[in-house]
Amino acid sequence: MPDKNTEKQLQKFVEGKEKKVEETQKENTENKQVGAELSEAPAPKFPNARSSDQVSLGNQVGWQKLPIGDLPTKGFFYPEGAEVAIRSATAGEIRHWSTLQEDDISALDDMLNYILERCVSFKTKDISSSWKDIKEVDRFYILLAIREYTFVKGENNLQVKTSESSTINVTKDMIDYVNFEDNIMRFYDQTKRCFVLKFKTGNEIETTIPNVGITNFLKNYVLRKKQQNEMFDQDFITFAPFVIKDWRGLNDDSYEKLVIDSNNWSISEISVITHIKDLFMETVNPIVRYVDEGGAELTAPLNFQGGIKSIFLISDPFGELV
Repeated sequence: MPDKNTEKQLQKFVEGKEKKVEETQKENTENKQVGAELSEAPAPKFPNARSSDQVSLGNQVGWQKLPIGDLPTKGFFYPEGAEVAIRSATAGEIRHWSTLQEDDISALDDMLNYILERCVSFKTKDISSSWKDIKEVDRFYILLAIREYTFVKGENNLQVKTSESSTINVTKDMIDYVNFEDNIMRFYDQTKRCFVLKFKTGNEIETTIPNVGITNFLKNYVLRKKQQNEMFDQDFITFAPFVIKDWRGLNDDSYEKLVIDSNNWSISEISVITHIKDLFMETVNPIVRYVDEGGAELTAPLNFQGGIKSIFLISDPFGELV
């Protein structure tokens, strides 16, 4: 907008045009204000719009939500509101899976985690969640769910031998992974989502079902110690998966502090923890439940024809040829 001195000069040379100039200036000023209002206006919000963080995992493209209650643990040991979703394995991931050496237990564990890390999304309300929070007993069920989501046309048939002359096709829902008996579940705390052992002395020890993050740390810890010819407490390593609740912040120093602290356990505490651990190990016994031709319900050991590697390979590869 012109200043006052300029206006006076204009009035001397352009008499009679003052009104027009003022109207033009007013119009320009209004246009600028409207432009500013438009540029500063917030983006329109659609009804019920949610951020990507708020979108349920099952509603994200390419992902399928697994009902948490269908997991072998029934979701008891995850935070309330936890969600698990899976996607199908890609050709590149299956190519890597095909190199699996099943006789190498450590390599097998790494390969199971390889698929989990890439094909599983785990989400909770309160903490930064990760596939490492998946409970060990749920891992194989989820792996089979990924397999079913990958081979939707039935190209992969997992078979278990039921007799010398017969086999059956197996799905994830036919496998009985774990049974929580009342003698274990009576120690379960709904709020803390774990087992709480209360002693007559007033002490409490919380125990839980191992998750992938903790067992993975322990495996690497043991391997590292052996490679470096270093001693480690082989007693506590059997208790550790059940008394360490979170893998976050777990390192050699924090772990070895837990080892030292465990030396203060009383005889009664050691006895109870050992009993809980043994009870849990007995409950983890994956078997296949099926109905024979006569309608009888039977069980068979979980032993896939073709081994673990067959989970993500086409059953009849030559049938894909012309």
